[in-house]
Amino acid sequence: MKHNLYQAILARRSVRRYEKRRLDAETLAQVQTIISEVKPLLPDNHFEALMRDVAPGEDLVQTMGGYGRLVSPPHYLAPFGQGETHILTDVGYRVEQIAVRLVALGVGTCYVGSLRREDAVRALFGLPETARIGAFLSFGYPATGLRGRAVNAMVRRAARATNKLPAERIFFHETFDNPATPPAELVQLVEAARHSPSAGNAQPWRLLWRDGTLYLFVQIKNRMYGISGLGGYCLFDGGICMSNVALALEALGMAGRWELLAGTEPDLPDHPTDLQALARLPLA
Repeated sequence: MKHNLYQAILARRSVRRYEKRRLDAETLAQVQTIISEVKPLLPDNHFEALMRDVAPGEDLVQTMGGYGRLVSPPHYLAPFGQGETHILTDVGYRVEQIAVRLVALGVGTCYVGSLRREDAVRALFGLPETARIGAFLSFGYPATGLRGRAVNAMVRRAARATNKLPAERIFFHETFDNPATPPAELVQLVEAARHSPSAGNAQPWRLLWRDGTLYLFVQIKNRMYGISGLGGYCLFDGGICMSNVALALEALGMAGRWELLAGTEPDLPDHPTDLQALARLPLA
């Protein structure tokens, strides 16, 4: 097993306070390599991740339209995608690969959601009108001092990011009337899904295990997203969850690849009306 990769999935936390020093040239080159090697859900979709240094005195949260506070992040990525199908899900899938692999390098990360302000962000970076930007990703060395650790822990608690739903709340066997404990062969995959970050810690994913296939559904409405659903965060977060599971498959040496769903498949399992079918993962 690629122990470091699987541990990075479980260990990733939002870092809100960073050391002021920038990453060295070798590490930044590794970041560029990670970006260039991300795997797509749909190869026809276009994806880029612009890498920028944070200017002295720049308030990254205010610039990006996020919430909370970021203290001295040295760098950030502005990832965006263009395409006709599943674009927000694909962007989330690719960005989470970057985030987890940065953690494996000892680099901290934090998502700053941007779906509320996509028009402003497109204008800020001169992006095409068709570009979708689910979230920015700040990164750098996490602050290791007592104050830095305290700030990071406090922000995570305030955002309820430490409150992950138990497996029995997100995993179902055969039907959605049957919440269950995952079987032994799926425990590590479900744990990877549970540890996925999401906007407002909404955790919209619901996993259904039926006939050797793992189905991923997402909640269309979630109180943590608000009444409007925040413009598609469930799709972006669903892509993040899919990415964690795919990285876990890689780390565990298991075969399997997500298949995206349109929601009209004749063999689609029955599901509550507040859930949207996103993908399935045959494992038999």
